[in-house]
Amino acid sequence: MTLLSVRDLHVHYVTAQGMVRAVDGADLEVPAGSIVGLVGESGCGKSTLGRALMGVLPATARIAGGSIRFEGRDLVPLPERERRPLRWRRMAFVPQTAMNALDPVQRLRTQMLEVLCERGGLSRPAALDRAETLLRLVGLDPHTLADYPHQFSGGMRQRASIALALALEPALVIADEPVTALDVIVQRQVLDVLRDLQHRLNLAMILVTHDMAVVAYACDRVAVMYAGQVVESGPVAAVLEAPFHPYTMGLTHAFPDLRDDAAALVPIEGAPPSLLAPPPGCRFAERCPFAEPNCRAAPPPLATVATDHLAACWRSAAAADLRVRAMRPETWAK
Repeated sequence: MTLLSVRDLHVHYVTAQGMVRAVDGADLEVPAGSIVGLVGESGCGKSTLGRALMGVLPATARIAGGSIRFEGRDLVPLPERERRPLRWRRMAFVPQTAMNALDPVQRLRTQMLEVLCERGGLSRPAALDRAETLLRLVGLDPHTLADYPHQFSGGMRQRASIALALALEPALVIADEPVTALDVIVQRQVLDVLRDLQHRLNLAMILVTHDMAVVAYACDRVAVMYAGQVVESGPVAAVLEAPFHPYTMGLTHAFPDLRDDAAALVPIEGAPPSLLAPPPGCRFAERCPFAEPNCRAAPPPLATVATDHLAACWRSAAAADLRVRAMRPETWAK
């Protein structure tokens, strides 16, 4: 069952230089009880998409078109008074930096009771019991309720942020790069917490990241974003083992392969296009070693390329050959 369905979503920022199309026609599906990785380079629109889903965009941004259907209801036209009750109760957010979610001058107990009592309507004793249960759920000692955020390690702060997000038992959690600032050992611990919570609570999650290794380890499905658009999506194994979009092929060769320690890391040369004036064709064409003239003429649609697997590439029919060529470092050299 599909819990969240995003169709042709457009999010624009008004800046001094002009209108930035941060999300420009993105499509996304999140099945109930699954973890979907949203992956791409910095500036591709991942965080903006996540914040648009939550309805917490900055004042300079607006949703310019498209739909966000959550539990069968389109959230885009809803006024704030109808959108606000969904936050924390049905949809929750874990920000990129845990310290941004925690008040540095308030004990964790105070912050959790505020959510549970003010938003959840629980009595103080019931809220305390719930807070202790939540901390145990994410692997923290309930005694840490008496501590301030600066007394926590980075991993503990991230776990506390996850506990806050789960306070009112939402159906969907959006985690914006929750392990980026952590060392690899703590990253794995936090990811294990997320996977455990998914199975125990039947949670659906969107895991925003720039790290393909995180996607491979923690996610059931993946959506690859580039320059404001989703260019490939599907089950993690299918997308990583047989990508159809050259950008996804490039990403899979840009992080270490533990099965082949001799494999070279191959960077994707260049930078994404400006979203003030994006090019008319495929937005990856200028960096793509396989681009042909028609790739620059018109944008390719996001189309089915295999079972439950979508990609937006004019050359998807030749994907098997392109994958072989993409494995060679010289292919990507400019």
